[in-house]
Amino acid sequence: MKIPEKLETRRLILRPYIDIDFKSFSLLLKDQSVSKNQYLVPERQTSKGDQSLFSSIIKSYNSTEPLFALAICTKDNEGFIGTCGLKFLEINGLTECFYALLPEYRRNGFAIESMLKLLDFSFEELKIPKIVIYMHPNNTRAWKVAERIGMKYLGHIKHKNIVPKAMFFSIEKREYDTQHQY
Repeated sequence: MKIPEKLETRRLILRPYIDIDFKSFSLLLKDQSVSKNQYLVPERQTSKGDQSLFSSIIKSYNSTEPLFALAICTKDNEGFIGTCGLKFLEINGLTECFYALLPEYRRNGFAIESMLKLLDFSFEELKIPKIVIYMHPNNTRAWKVAERIGMKYLGHIKHKNIVPKAMFFSIEKREYDTQHQY
């Protein structure tokens, strides 16, 4: 799997993590709205656990199986505002996307902008045929983002990390291409 060096949108840069991102990354993990509503970002009690996770992400970039996690940064000052990426699910062969923003950057369209770029890269460069996302039903912002980027809601399903049942969304390359023709 190819981790991009940099993906750019009109206002954002998506790039691999670098050491100076740690403080903001740790703040994101400690944000209660993220830990409560997104099972992909487990709640951590100590910065030592955050440092271990952060270090493992950075070290993975040079491995044969890198973790596909990117920092979302603003173009104006290149400051970290969130994270996005892909998770390859071995059980059913699907590829799941994820995203989370620091509270002060929500409701500005940054999640939609970053996810559209991630989907474009996933379909065009990585040749992934279908991308899914599971989310907690209480995370209304996340499911609105999923809908705005063209994902289809396919119902509530059992998921080992989400109680009650997770909301399940997906989008296939052909659907994305139809929705985003220029």
